[in-house]
Amino acid sequence: MNFQICSGNQGETGVTKQKDIISFSRQAAENSICYLLLYPKDNSQPLRIPMEAKGNCDTMYTIGIQGLDWKNYDYNFEVNGEEVTDIYARKITGREIWADDSRRPGEQAAEIFVPLREKRKTRQVRGLPESKQTAAKIKSSFYFSEFKWKDMGYQGIKKEDMVIYKLHVRGFSMGMQGESSQHGTLEAVERKLGYFKNLGITTLLFMPVYEFEEILLLDKSKEQLRPKDLINCWGYTAGHYFAPKASYLGKGCNPDNLKRLIQKMHQMQMECILEFYFPPKTNPYLIIDVLRYWHKEYHVDGFRVLGKPEVAELLAHDTRLSGCKLLFEGFREELAGDSQRFGPKLFSYNDGFLYGARRILNRQGGSIYEFACQMRRQQEYQGFINFVAENNGFTLWDTFSYEHKHNEQNREDNQDGIDWNFSGNCGQEGISRNRQVNELRKRQVKNALAVVFLAQGVPMLWMGDECANSQRGNNNAYCQDNETGWKEWKRSAAVSRLTDYVGQLARIRREFPALRSPRPFKLQDYQNKGYPDLSYHSDGAWKMDFSMNRAFIGMFYAGAYTGAKESLYAAYNFQSVSQKFALPGGMEWELLLDTSQEPAVPKKPEKLKDIRELTVEGQSVCLLCGKAYSGGKVKKRIKKTSAFQNTASQKEASGKKETLGRELGKGAGEGGGLAEGTPKDTVTGEEAPKNNKGAQK
Repeated sequence: MNFQICSGNQGETGVTKQKDIISFSRQAAENSICYLLLYPKDNSQPLRIPMEAKGNCDTMYTIGIQGLDWKNYDYNFEVNGEEVTDIYARKITGREIWADDSRRPGEQAAEIFVPLREKRKTRQVRGLPESKQTAAKIKSSFYFSEFKWKDMGYQGIKKEDMVIYKLHVRGFSMGMQGESSQHGTLEAVERKLGYFKNLGITTLLFMPVYEFEEILLLDKSKEQLRPKDLINCWGYTAGHYFAPKASYLGKGCNPDNLKRLIQKMHQMQMECILEFYFPPKTNPYLIIDVLRYWHKEYHVDGFRVLGKPEVAELLAHDTRLSGCKLLFEGFREELAGDSQRFGPKLFSYNDGFLYGARRILNRQGGSIYEFACQMRRQQEYQGFINFVAENNGFTLWDTFSYEHKHNEQNREDNQDGIDWNFSGNCGQEGISRNRQVNELRKRQVKNALAVVFLAQGVPMLWMGDECANSQRGNNNAYCQDNETGWKEWKRSAAVSRLTDYVGQLARIRREFPALRSPRPFKLQDYQNKGYPDLSYHSDGAWKMDFSMNRAFIGMFYAGAYTGAKESLYAAYNFQSVSQKFALPGGMEWELLLDTSQEPAVPKKPEKLKDIRELTVEGQSVCLLCGKAYSGGKVKKRIKKTSAFQNTASQKEASGKKETLGRELGKGAGEGGGLAEGTPKDTVTGEEAPKNNKGAQK
């Protein structure tokens, strides 16, 4: 041995390095027998070195080694005769396996469901030459980074400017063209950063990139293989949380490759958010240690934490994470209200928007009132993530192509995956050659994308939705490391038009601040701008009927409340027949978007002269830009009305002068499930305004 045993550093768990001394620390029960196991990379016999509990803590076992040539060793611990990996290991080797990497989309699928004992013979670590391949045993590896960061801090993109793209590293890149050695790696993602910028993406949300086990292990209770012995592609399981996924790192399995990706993202004004899954029994303080490490070591901009909702409060109060964005299924009202005080930027990540949008799009009992509430959902110190598709469920294309899940390939008798998809097939289940069916599906996809980008909050795209990616009706592709779970990269004219359409929606959102107001709308003219900040319309201006049989709504955004000269009018018609929408007076209108047309976004805004109503085709979305008449300011009279004043007087006055702030609550109370008395928002629980200028309820 060319090294010496010495005292270790008891202040930090795991492996630390100070000059030429490497310290190993491991917690174990009092009076445990602990050893450090050093594995030479030439596969010779491991070295077994005893560890002792020192200092005031009888449960922390430490040892120091001076002069260790750590590049030629891996390590593990042995506690009371059981070999265990270091939970704080920064790098992991051994027991990596995926499906056949040589296969390209469209080729015959390889048999991946072979018995586990056969897989043990072929386990390899992607990115390592054959001479350096280790045994199947998982080992902790040394990692002491010398990476020099060039970015001067974190992006801190405002919530109103964010557009999220969620992806799985391997699924996103396996079907790409180019160097096959890059497929399934972070390097392939880096190659596509320009692609994301063209889409208008500001934030990448990565499914787990920490080291997780691809193979679902034996059912120890039965001592046999489970019937669903599958490859775990997604990583929603316990793992080695401090170590990046070796196979994602590419050549040499160097964690610095992930740092280079994040640095490049920051240079391109993009931010990185990582997903972590923690089982229910995970120590909350371990979770905090994990997120602190990734924030400090990898300059990660935020986290989505799964499996431990009660840890949200601890993370929100943690000062070392004050610069991070935190995504949860939801927060306590008190916590969300105090998010400005605590520092972290809190984001609610839930399915409420998804289900509300799908139900109204596919006419499966959706409420137009629920839809309207979701479209304006916003809080000053909390963001809301809006999406119509993500990994847990159908892709966006499959949402309008399948009424039922088709998970037979998962070998669980189609019993896995969620059943409440609120999807539709547009008249034919699955792949269709019917032109009318396919045209309707394309329109519905465009409608759904428009709904996501025109809503308040943060729009999020699921991998491949910008190019009509399909999983053939599989709504739980966690085990499909093949063309089913991979993003399709083939480019056709139709796919290119859809991808361009997403970029145009992102551009429209950037250009018009009313679509991304950081503050909640009050539905009243509280600043005497002449219009309410947001108002609802239908076949009549300044009134809305929220009854259950209604499936159309117009939403008018007064630009003056965001400092803009232009106002916006979004018309949503979810009926199968065309619908006329009354437009507010005093405006010159331009057409920005019409999903019934091709292209949906004209090259130049189309001027609409002297119109007072807009006809929207069935199952279509339109967006208008309105400017005050250049001939002079239109005089407006704002009439104070009570919360439940009859709309008859409004109709009578409309022929004389433009009257703003019309009453909305009566129609909502009749059909929208509002109780008698003061109506309340079903999303925010806020009371609707009454006895205010230009108020709508």
